[in-house]
Amino acid sequence: MEDNCFSKMNSFFGDRHPLADIDEFSGRLRAVKDTVADDLVLVARIEALIAGYEMDEAPLRAHAYADAGADAILIHSRRSTADEILSFARAWQNRLPVVIGPTKNITEHRALYTVKPASPP
Repeated sequence: MEDNCFSKMNSFFGDRHPLADIDEFSGRLRAVKDTVADDLVLVARIEALIAGYEMDEAPLRAHAYADAGADAILIHSRRSTADEILSFARAWQNRLPVVIGPTKNITEHRALYTVKPASPP
């Protein structure tokens, strides 16, 4: 599930677009988790970096979504280098697994993104 507001549009369109309220989106995650429990791996897709927000917004959302029951976090960036993704990973400290979404940084070597597995909560 992603925290982008409806209606869905391409993440790379425009310079900044609104995101769902953190509490409201956390409620959606909780509702899914309460309904399907262990029958689904729930990945919370954070659009903060791709939507033009500052870096501090992404870990703030990631922590709220993890507390709401997300099993993993998906993050991506508009930048053509790995810097923003790696900065998020450092701030996140492997609390849950991180999935890297489609990005413009296809020239970066995948070894840059290799991190140790998250510790169980």
